[in-house]
Amino acid sequence: MVYIRITQQSACGDCHVKSVCTASEGKIRTIEVEDCTGRFRPNEEVLVCGRYAMGMKAVGLAFVVPMLLIVSALVAGTGWSGNELIGGLAGLSVLIPYYGCLYLMRDKLKRKFVFTLSKIK
Repeated sequence: MVYIRITQQSACGDCHVKSVCTASEGKIRTIEVEDCTGRFRPNEEVLVCGRYAMGMKAVGLAFVVPMLLIVSALVAGTGWSGNELIGGLAGLSVLIPYYGCLYLMRDKLKRKFVFTLSKIK
């Protein structure tokens, strides 16, 4: 298993005044990639590749499905109770089981979201 450290930066990460700007921030993410070749060495720069369909599936799971759940629960909660507060709470509370299910399915999702590595020339 190869662990790749990625520094996620804001859009202005390459700006020359980022050291004094509060908008520039960076987060370090780690990606696990299975590699049986042994071609990669520690601290080597690599290119992480993924399929387009995998990216679309990630966007769907992270943004589209939760938005549909929130809107559906909001409409159903408001229609059922006649109270917008109840509808809003229903919309937010539906995310708890959704993200709980995603967490429980994390091993299955790891098998579906497979990245590959290539050397940077």
